Parts: sequence; C-alpha cells; structure tokens
Amino acid sequence: MKFVIQKQNRQRGSALMVTLFVTTALLIGIGSYLLLIRAQYVSVARSQAWNVAMTMAESGAEEALAQLNPGALVVSPDRTANGWGSPAAGFYGPVSRVVASSGSYSVVFSDVTYPTIYSTGYVTVPNLSATLTRVIQVATTNVPLYNVAMAARTNIDLNGNGPSANSFNSALTNLSINGRYTNSMTASNGDIAVLYGTLDLGNHDIVGDVYLGPTATLNRGTNQVYGTIYSDYNYDFPSVTPPNTTGWFTLSAPFLPTLAPDGNLYTYVFTNNADYIVPNMSGSIYVGTNAHVRLLIQSGGTQSAVVAGNGAPVDSKLTIYVASPTFTIGSGVIDGGRAANLAYYGLTNNTAINFSGNAAFTGTIYAPDAAITLTGGGSDDYDFVGSCIGKSIKLNGHFMFHFDEELLTDGPSRGYIATHWAEL
Repeated sequence: MKFVIQKQNRQRGSALMVTLFVTTALLIGIGSYLLLIRAQYVSVARSQAWNVAMTMAESGAEEALAQLNPGALVVSPDRTANGWGSPAAGFYGPVSRVVASSGSYSVVFSDVTYPTIYSTGYVTVPNLSATLTRVIQVATTNVPLYNVAMAARTNIDLNGNGPSANSFNSALTNLSINGRYTNSMTASNGDIAVLYGTLDLGNHDIVGDVYLGPTATLNRGTNQVYGTIYSDYNYDFPSVTPPNTTGWFTLSAPFLPTLAPDGNLYTYVFTNNADYIVPNMSGSIYVGTNAHVRLLIQSGGTQSAVVAGNGAPVDSKLTIYVASPTFTIGSGVIDGGRAANLAYYGLTNNTAINFSGNAAFTGTIYAPDAAITLTGGGSDDYDFVGSCIGKSIKLNGHFMFHFDEELLTDGPSRGYIATHWAEL
C-alpha cells in the first residue's frame, strides 16, 4: 500500500496569523475608542453636573435672601417663617429643596445682624453612581432705603429756575442748626440717580454725584455736576409692602378744626400712638411729641402736615401709606421736623403725586410707581429736605433738594444685599 503525505501550505498559515493579528489590533483599537468615548462622556457628564451643582447652591442662596427680604420697609423680618424655624447652634435652617430629578440644595444663614449664608448644591449623576457637591458662602449687609437726594426709575426733568441738590446732616452740629438745614452748613452728597430714561438738569447744579443706568442719558451744561458721573447704576426699587391693618381704626370725615399743642388749628390732631385707615383724607395733620402715627390713606390729599419737634431729636413720627391713585399736597408746610420723622410711602396703585402749592417739605417720599410733579415755588425758593424716590420726577418750581445724611443711619432699610461671594 502506498501512503500519500500532503504537505501543509505555509502561505495559508501565514495568512491565518496575519488575520488573527489584524483582528486583534482592530478589536484593541475599537476597545480603546470605546473607552475614549466613555471617558469623554464621563467628563462631559461630570462637567455638566458640576455646573448644575453651582446653580443649585445659588438657588439656595437666593431663597435665603428672599427670606431675609420679605418686602421693602419690613424693619424686622420674621426669620423663623416659611419653615426656617428657630436658630440652632447660631444658624437658621437648614432648608432643603429638590429642584430637579437629580438636583437639590441645603441652605442655612447665621443668626447675626448681618447674616452669612452657606448654601450647598447637590447633583447626582446616575450613570456614574456619584453625587457632586459645591458650597458657597455669601456675606450680606443691610442697606438704607434712602441714599440719594432724589432717584427715579425713569426720567428726572428739572425745569425750574435755579434749584440745586446738596446735602447736610440733621444729627451733626457742624452740618445743621438744631437739626435744621442751613445753606451755611452743607456737604457734597446731594446725589441724583436715574435707572433708565433721561436726566435733564436744565440750568441746575448738582453738588454731588450722578448715577445713570447703562441705558440712561444725561442732558447737562458745563460744570453742572460737581461730583462724579457714573454710568453703571444698577439698583432695585422694591415695591412697598402694605401694612397689616388688623386692629387699625377707621377715621370718618368730616372733622372740625382742632387746636394742637403748637397753638394752630388742624383737621387731624394726634397726640398718642395710633394706626388709622382714612377713606378720604382732606385737610391738615398734626402729630404731637412722642406720638407714633400710621395712616393708610385710600383717597384724597393733605394741605399740610407737621410733626412735633422742629428739628430737635424727639420721638415723634408720622408714616403715611397711600393707596389712592393720585395724592395731592397743597400749599401748607409739610414738616417732619427731621426727614426721618415723616415718611410717605406710595403703594403699587399710587401712580401720581402732585405738589400744587408754595411750601417747603421736610421728610421722605418713596413711591416707586408714582410720577411725582412739583409745580410750586412761585418766585421764591423752597427747600425739599430729605429724599425723594419715584417712578419719575418733574420739577417746575423753585425747589432746592437737600439730602439729609442722617437717613443713611437712622432711616428705613431696603433690605439685605450680598456684599461678598466665595466658593468654599
């Protein structure tokens, strides 16, 4: 028997080895590419989650600021409200919120005069089985409601003859006479601010700075602004929070003139602490020494208002909340003694305030939704002492604006703002 031995083809063996090598190399390449894609996915997912965690932390800080600022003129906000509870270990909270399916925050703020906020944002990345956290620290301060002689959301139009703006300080003997303004003791903080629109100075001088919003414009002559002109003004004018009128009395007209302690006749004479709703205000107002009076005026106007003290630091105060669409101030003197002692607050539906007479004004006006028009003055100059803030201000008379710097320390607050922000 004859056996036939078949020889193996070396070329076929080499081809098989090459195929195996190429296949292995391709598999390694594909695996490496897939790993690279996964690494990129993980990097993108972590980066997105990292950014969202900061958004969560900032959301917590915003809630804390909202808790500290329930509205303009709230002197002592209830820090325990809205689920924050009483402070523990020096902090209110924590308050925790789930913002999205994978995002949340936890926030606390310190129990001090100027709270510090600590907010932690959390974001879970399900595919990575990881939770990313970022912590921010926000320092705050409480700022005064009045810090300029006059300010408006929109236009300020000074069309009178010769008014100007400067400042004094009713609490200092070198910048006032018995708390009263005098043109022989002045300072250069008669600032004016316009958020947007136009500030038209006419022929008038501003002994202070001018603050303009980024889109606001200034019409002025040469050397009319003695201070600096800024064009980056960014300031909020929060609406007035209406008072809680539970327990307030209602005053119904008509009233007979009453002799006040100062020897003059007034329509309304208040010598004790009291809160009243006035359906229709008409006539004049007097507030006696050591009396704190709050009035919610639903319609009408007043001829004059006097708060006892005549500039002396007495504990007398008149606070007027106006709900009427239009409020008119007549020809009588509006005199709070000191600016901080007489406050006019226009609620959201108070859209117009008209000065129709020739008289001085000592007090403050905060009516961010009202067009304020001062048409008095006649041939004389009259002093507007304090501060005036409205939606717009138009001046047709001889008013001289004098900012009382005491409002910076003894006036109402607009609330807390952030002064410093840092990531921990």
